[in-house]
Amino acid sequence: MADILAPGVKYAPYWWDAAKPVPHPPVSLAASYDVAIVGSGFTGLRAAVELLRAAPSVKAAMYAE
Repeated sequence: MADILAPGVKYAPYWWDAAKPVPHPPVSLAASYDVAIVGSGFTGLRAAVELLRAAPSVKAAMYAE
């Protein structure tokens, strides 16, 4: 079966040619959290801001990939 992809196809985003992602060292996490926010888009950010305003003492973890 012939290859259906164009010659020289790249599997990484084109902007990585100018700015490759930098690996970050693992962070130490707390043993437990009160709230988990999944996603770091506008909705996740807004949820974190509202949570901080409503209950500053609550421990929250935000997961984004």
